Parts: sequence; structure tokens; C-alpha cells
Amino acid sequence: MAIAKGAVSVGTLETAKADLLIVFTNEDGDSAEFKRADKLLGGELARLRAAKEFAAKPLSTLLVRTPRTPCSKVLLVGLGLRKSVTLETLRRASGVAAKAAREVSKDVTIPFTADTKAAGRLALAAQAVTEGLLLGDYRFLRYKTREVEQFKQLSRFTLLVEQKGQRKAAEQGLARGAVLATATAMARDLIATPAADMNPASLEAAARTLAKKHGLKVTVFDEKELQKRGMNALYSVGKGSAIPPRMILLEYKRPGAKRKLVFCGKGVCYDSGGYNLKTMMLEVMKDDMGGAAALLGMLDAVATLKVKADVTVVIGAAENLISGSAYKTGDILNAMNGKTIEVLNTDAEGRLVLADCLAYASTLAPHTLLDIATLTGAAKVALGTIAGVLTPNDKLAANLIAVGEETGDRAWRLPLWDDHKEDVKSDLADVKNMGYPMTAAVTAGAVFLQEFVEKPETWAHLDIGGAVYDDRERPYLPKGPTGWGVRFLTRFVEKNA
Repeated sequence: MAIAKGAVSVGTLETAKADLLIVFTNEDGDSAEFKRADKLLGGELARLRAAKEFAAKPLSTLLVRTPRTPCSKVLLVGLGLRKSVTLETLRRASGVAAKAAREVSKDVTIPFTADTKAAGRLALAAQAVTEGLLLGDYRFLRYKTREVEQFKQLSRFTLLVEQKGQRKAAEQGLARGAVLATATAMARDLIATPAADMNPASLEAAARTLAKKHGLKVTVFDEKELQKRGMNALYSVGKGSAIPPRMILLEYKRPGAKRKLVFCGKGVCYDSGGYNLKTMMLEVMKDDMGGAAALLGMLDAVATLKVKADVTVVIGAAENLISGSAYKTGDILNAMNGKTIEVLNTDAEGRLVLADCLAYASTLAPHTLLDIATLTGAAKVALGTIAGVLTPNDKLAANLIAVGEETGDRAWRLPLWDDHKEDVKSDLADVKNMGYPMTAAVTAGAVFLQEFVEKPETWAHLDIGGAVYDDRERPYLPKGPTGWGVRFLTRFVEKNA
């Protein structure tokens, strides 16, 4: 994970001595930066506009090389219609800019002029630009040994403001954006790492490294402790692997917190499907610990930002493999809260892992309890790369959706009705780990999990089955792990602590 270094400088666009200047502008009117850069270039940018070589359509780019300025190159980036520009527009435009800029320069400068004079607006814009640049520039190169130089990346970026009084706001936005982008990159790295190098023991090691970095309390329940505590659902999922399952607990507390927040994350480091063996996408099943990775990234950001919060993270870490000791279809398991579970499908293992995590989390008396998991492929069918939100609490649902709109990690509510509870009732046990075939699969997973939550009115389930990984390159998302949830959960903590 290589992250470009950022800084704020006070100066004018006309005297900026950077290798490449990034200029944002609008489809229906030139930005102040565009107008001043155009004047500096003797009207060259206006001529390009008139010739329709650059219309500033959303996320469009054009590289202009010129010897006539202190900068040898100018990258024009379109924001679309002025009325449609949001912070997410800036994030995406900055991600596109990073990918275009890094091919010709390692050092870029982004000027902020009169359009962002207000300190609050400037700080938010600086944060959005920083997030977009760093997340768009991300590459996972750990295993590359040949022709690494072709994978170019930025090494430095500068936010340029014109007044000394603007420096503080810009620095605050840059610093915050860098923290969130770095934490997201860490989560992406964890998810991208192959299962051979990211197993339950490796995930524990990553948690311990994070705990040491920030002075967090860490506790681990090994396979013997899981059995002793009656956590047989989590234990059973992982017992087929040579690397035993475990529950990883991390605690972050700072004075001033008013509410106790507890998060549960699915940490299935590899999911073969068990005896209900998967027949496709086995090569990406290392991403099944995306919920756990998001929580570790969130803790890194929350601790770095010194948020006044009381946060506990509960991670169920396991590998769902086939062996002589693996659990089987038809087994009946006892969860920590005493409920019995009929296993109808060993590939519906994430809800078994979370059953014990949620049962344990409920004993901590949280004010709010969230779980985040790559629980179903159905979430991707329903929502694509948007996370599903399921909760009986309308206010909590609205809160989560609003956080998604603010951060760009978008989420949408799906139904969680009592009618669906019938679908997970078992003839042999209290519940079964599958709903009615081909029917409301995302909701079936959530109503199953609700059986293990002591106070459902305080709880929400986030299904990131589609949000965790994307096969397509996006403006500030790479092809592969997205890191969904790090920025989302950090903001949720800040607003609800």
C-alpha cells in the first residue's frame, strides 16, 4: 500500500511551480480556476472548449501540455452541470484525475480559489478531493515482481490556497481525508491478500498490530474457549480447517463517549462453501472477510482521529473448508444463546459465524449493535455495489442511509418483516440457516441473525455481499476490493457516539 504524501501550500495558480496542475470546471460555465488558467495560457483552454475538444462532461479529462506556465502540464477535469456538483462529484472527479495524472506525473497540484472561500466548505472540499485522489490512486502490488515500474502512482499532491487564513481549513480537510483513505486502503489490502496469507491466524495478527498501534484492548477466544462458551456455530464453521477458528475482540474507549457502540464482523477468510461446494467465483472467496476488514479499517480511522467514542468490535474468524472434521449439511448446532440451528446448507456459513458474535455482543449491553457481512450473493443481485440495510428500527435505518449518502459508501434499506420469520423456522431445531428457496434471500439472512440479538430494536444488519468487491474499475474504486464500510462506519461512530 503506497499512499501519496499531501500538503497545503499558500500561493496563486499563476505562480504554482508544480509538474502538473489539476483544474476542475463545469459543463455549463467555467470555474474560477479554469478562467485563470486559461488567461495564463493565452486563451488556449477557451479555444479547446470552443472546438468542443473538452466540454467538461462529468468525469471527463483532457491533458494539456504547455511550456508557457510554471507548470508543464495542465489536466482539465469535468464536473458536469454546476447545480449537480456534490462532494461525491468531487471525490469521483479526483479519483479520475489521479488515474489520468499518475500516467504523466508523480507530483500534482490542485488550486482552490474564490469558489471555496468559506472555511467549512473549503475543509469539506479538501477532504473530498484528498479521498478521491488517494483512493483512486490505490494499487495492490504486494505480489508483483516483474515490470513493477509500469504501475505508476502519485508520490505527492499539493492543495493550493491563496490566503493564509485558508490554510487551516484546507489542512484539516486534507488530514481527515488522508486518514480515511489510508484506513480504507488497509482494508482493501487485507481483502486482496490471498487466503494462503490471510487466514484466521493472520487476521488475528492484523488485529493485534492495530491494537498495538493505537493502544486498544484485544482479547481472543481460541477454539477451546469457543467450545467452553457454547459458541458452537462459529466453531463448527471453522473446524474443518487446519487453522482453528477464533473470536477476536477489540475495544476502543475515549472519555466523553455517551453511547456504547458494538460492531460484529464476518471474518470468513476463505469460503469454499463446505460440503455444499461452490461451483463458481471460488477465486474471489478471499473477500468473505470483508466485514472484518472494514471494522479494522474503521478502528484505525476512529483511533487516529481520536473520536470520543466507546466502540467494541467482535470478529468471527474462520475458514469454511472440507475435511474429515468439517461440519456437514444436516447437522444441528447449539449457539451461544442456547438456540439450536439446523444446517441446511454449509455455504450459508456467514450467518452461523455471526450468530455467536451477535449473541456475545448482546451481553455487552450496547446502545447500538451493527453487524457487517458479505452474507449473500442476493445482495449483489438486488443492489449491485450498494450495501443492504435491514433493521426493525426506522430511525436507525434512516441514520445509516444518510451516512451512506454523505460518505459515498451508499446503502439502501430492504424489508425486515415478521412474515419472513416463518421462512427460517426448522422442523427439527429452533431455526434453520436457509430461507425459502429463491425467495427474499437477503431478508432471510437478516431474520435468521435477528434470532441471536437480545434487543432487535437497537440492531441493524449491513449486507455487503455486492459492495465488498467490484469487477469494474470505478472513479475512485479499483477493480477488486472496494474497502466499503471504512468511511461509512467511521462517520457513523462520529455521529452516534
